[in-house]
Amino acid sequence: MPLASSTSALPTPLALVATVETKPAAVETEPRFFIGLVGAPDVSTVKFVGVEKPLLNLGLTLEYRFTNRLRVSTGLLRANKEYYARREDYDWTNYPRAQTRSFSWVEGKCTVLDVPLNLRYDAVVRNNARWFGSAGLSSFFMHRENYSYDYLEGGDYKLWELPGLVNANQHLFSVLNLSAGYERSLGRHWRLQAEPYFKLPLGGVGAGKVKLTSAGVFLGVKYGF
Repeated sequence: MPLASSTSALPTPLALVATVETKPAAVETEPRFFIGLVGAPDVSTVKFVGVEKPLLNLGLTLEYRFTNRLRVSTGLLRANKEYYARREDYDWTNYPRAQTRSFSWVEGKCTVLDVPLNLRYDAVVRNNARWFGSAGLSSFFMHRENYSYDYLEGGDYKLWELPGLVNANQHLFSVLNLSAGYERSLGRHWRLQAEPYFKLPLGGVGAGKVKLTSAGVFLGVKYGF
C-alpha cells in the first residue's frame, strides 16, 4: 500500500511590522514668568530745549510670556527727573503771582514712581539670544516735586521755590514707552538684557503740567520660572 506522502509543515512567514519612530514631544525650555532688576542712566527734557546730566533709575520688573515671541511686562521704577524748562512751558493757573514776575527759566527736580505696562515682540530668536521691540504706556505717580526760578524784582534777582510737594499728582497712562533691545540667556533661568528706550509725553505731568520726555538704556538681569 503506497504510503501517504507527507509534506513537512513550513513555518508561517513572519509578518514584517513597520515601526514608525515617533519623536517625543518637545520639552519647553523657556520659562513663562520672569522677575527682574533693572537700572538705567536716564535723561529728561521739556520740548528738547536742554538736557541735564543722566540720573540713575532703578526698579523691579515682572514679565509673562504668552508665546515664543510675545510677552507682556509691568513693574515699579523709581525715576529721578531733573530739567530746565521755559516759563511758557508751565501751566501757572495755580500760581497767579508767577504770571506777574519777570523770569524765563524754571528748574524742576522730581522723584517719580513709574508703573509701565508694555507689550514685547521678539523679532529675532536664536538659541541663546533674542532681539526685540517693545511698546506700551506708563503711569507716573509724582512722589516728590521741587521747582524754582530766579526772577527780577526792584532791580534785584530773587529766588522763588515751591515747597516740596509729596504725592500730590498722579498721571495714569500719560506716557508712551518705546524701546528695542537685546537679551542673552545664561542657562535655563537667568537672562541679561540691554534696552535703549524713549518715554514720550501724552499729557502734562507734575504741578506745572509739563510735557516731559525721557530717554536712557535699561540694563538688567532677570530670573525665569
